[in-house]
Amino acid sequence: MSRYFDMAAELYQNGDKISAFNAFLELAIDGDADAQAMVAYMLENGEGCTQNLEEAFGWYQRAADQGQHVALFNLGQMYRSGKGCPRNEEAAFEMFVKASRAGNIHAMFEAAQMAEAGAGTVQNLQRAANWYETAAQYGHAEAQNCIGAMYQEGQGVAQDYEKAREWYEKAAEQGHPRAMYNLGMLYDKGWGVEQNSEKALEWCRKAAHAGHEKARTIIRRLQDEGKIVF
Repeated sequence: MSRYFDMAAELYQNGDKISAFNAFLELAIDGDADAQAMVAYMLENGEGCTQNLEEAFGWYQRAADQGQHVALFNLGQMYRSGKGCPRNEEAAFEMFVKASRAGNIHAMFEAAQMAEAGAGTVQNLQRAANWYETAAQYGHAEAQNCIGAMYQEGQGVAQDYEKAREWYEKAAEQGHPRAMYNLGMLYDKGWGVEQNSEKALEWCRKAAHAGHEKARTIIRRLQDEGKIVF
């Protein structure tokens, strides 16, 4: 990035959004892809300028044409929601895949979800699992939980409770409520691990505290069965 982009970014960080927008716009007009993505973002959210979704879409498109991964991801989000453009799931999936190949972790997760559901593309569980696992390896908690579930169920990958547990643990350690519940369920059922009511309770309590309602059902059952020692 040029020092001019850094100066514009500093204006943005310092809260001078109007000056930042004008500085990014000048760079964007000159063809700077990162500046084009920032102009689009600011137009999308009305930061330092009047919100204009159609113009935001246009600037994202210019940046995306240069392979700018954030622009590709945000363009995918706009296509998927129909915000600033006609809703187009096929185009959304295409943008997410391109952004994924450019290294955007969030796009990997979105592409995986669409491939799993068959939204905007033919359903392909193996492809979904590949994208989930790649994002998971970069630390994406939701992807870690999702690939854990796919290993648990044997969807898109060979069933492997040990790998399911490993991924659930990684997501749970990041505070992901559903992963905490899933991990507690593995220990409750003894799937791929030695059955352990104490560990099941530990993870289900954490999940319940984080707002996961299903975790409470396991807690209540363990209590009814007398497996909870206070």
